[in-house]
Amino acid sequence: MNKEDFLKITTHNELASMFGMSYAKLTKIIYKTDGVYKYHQFQIPKKNGGHREIASPSKKLKKIQSELKELFYEIYPSKPSAHGFAKNKSIVTNAERHLDKRFIFNIDLSNFFGSIHFGRIRNLFKSSPFNFNNSIATILAQICCFDNSLPQGAPTSPILSNMIAWKLDTQLQSLAKMTNGTYTRYADDISFSFTTTKGRLPEEIVILRGGEAAPGHALTHIIEENGFFINYDKVRLCSRLSRMEVTGLTVNELTNVRRKYVRQLSSMLHAWRKHGYELAEKDFNEKYDTRYRASGKPKSFLHVVKGKLAFLRSVKTERDPIYIKLATQFNDLVTDEHKFKIKVPSDPEKNAINALWVIEACYDNEEGEAMVPQGSGFQLEDIGIVTCAHVVSEKGKIFEDLEAFKHDDSTVKYKLRVERICSHRDIAICSLLVEEGKEPPKHSVSRSANNVEMGQDVKLLGFPAYAPGHSYFMVDTKVAKIYTQSLVRKFEINALIREGNSGGPIIDSKSSVVGIALEGARKEAGNNGCLTIPELEDVLSDDKYKI
Repeated sequence: MNKEDFLKITTHNELASMFGMSYAKLTKIIYKTDGVYKYHQFQIPKKNGGHREIASPSKKLKKIQSELKELFYEIYPSKPSAHGFAKNKSIVTNAERHLDKRFIFNIDLSNFFGSIHFGRIRNLFKSSPFNFNNSIATILAQICCFDNSLPQGAPTSPILSNMIAWKLDTQLQSLAKMTNGTYTRYADDISFSFTTTKGRLPEEIVILRGGEAAPGHALTHIIEENGFFINYDKVRLCSRLSRMEVTGLTVNELTNVRRKYVRQLSSMLHAWRKHGYELAEKDFNEKYDTRYRASGKPKSFLHVVKGKLAFLRSVKTERDPIYIKLATQFNDLVTDEHKFKIKVPSDPEKNAINALWVIEACYDNEEGEAMVPQGSGFQLEDIGIVTCAHVVSEKGKIFEDLEAFKHDDSTVKYKLRVERICSHRDIAICSLLVEEGKEPPKHSVSRSANNVEMGQDVKLLGFPAYAPGHSYFMVDTKVAKIYTQSLVRKFEINALIREGNSGGPIIDSKSSVVGIALEGARKEAGNNGCLTIPELEDVLSDDKYKI
């Protein structure tokens, strides 16, 4: 049944017919079956202590709920700020909204699913866009609720929770916008982030009392007005100086998993190689995996490792060197049906990677603080090192102390001199000041002979949030839009351009440069814009850009 037919239902017989059964059979499933048989209840431990109550529906009830779930997703798209239980969204998209911020304020909602009771669900079905009569709304609420609330474990509960939280998301999004913050929600996990200083954090959202952070009055009022409550044991304010986390992912630099996660995965693969599969699986189940298993059977070590690798790929991307290394080790241990498809850089891509430079400036800001910003650059054939103007200058003034180095050896640095600069296009062409006997690497990339096209497959390279020991960053993406801004030809890509990625090349399928990464969509407005490579010609031909 499609959503149009579903929304026209006015009788209980029509509703039962939608599930391919009589109303008598439907009532037997939802009214006459004892709760013990209708749901299987068990507990699973929470990561930070305590237990989560899970109620898994019977096979017949789950089939009905699954059909409803698909209709609900068609009828009720989630708010942009809701990343949990929303299509094409995840904890990764949730965390990405909080990159490059100074502070992150996290709170949890207490008993999230349990606080969404039967009456709220029935009223939801009686209101727009459903507008069902009282009888149909009551039956649907009976199908979706258990013990007077939304059960964790039912297919319909996640999307229904987002429907109930629609007004909450709208109001908190407005509050964040009013206070120049960013808001997201992943189920019961609410996050705000800010670029302001600590003394200017908005008191509507976060109040500082004796060094401790507490939810502001406006935030508390909105949450409680919407029928939810704050878990005050899980209120935390993090700054750049500490580990900043959103839904379990670190956002100080790139959206990332904890180092502990990678170490654990590496150790599991090592145990598999050294001791064999059976011993590795036995050791894992006995010592490390104490979670509830509905089947009562030990977990498949293969599927655990495979799942962890798949999650690592979703966070770090399939082009990440760490993922490639661990996935290659896994592939050596399994049969073809379980192998991951690995995108090892091609020779032209390796050449483009070798042509990359980390560019570092050093200067004192207006407060006298030492600043060491970093950006990306690349050696363009017969031209020099190309980067963004804002990487090597500020307010039209070129930084005096500029250096460039390779990502795999930050100890060997070369002085960088700006030869040409165009702030309007945000582009700079530089050269290395080479000392005698200190010859730099010669790798370079060429310009593409073709203009960039809509929908074209491209790759973004560079060094977002570089730190010693970090590798290059490469991600496959597409050209989303081509546009002209202030007479400058640009294009937008689907990938997020991070702080530090500015000046990195955008390469095509032949690893030729089609554009240069500019500043990305790091705030509520803006886009992941890139400069088209033909814009370089005017900077090269006009001496007014020469230093």
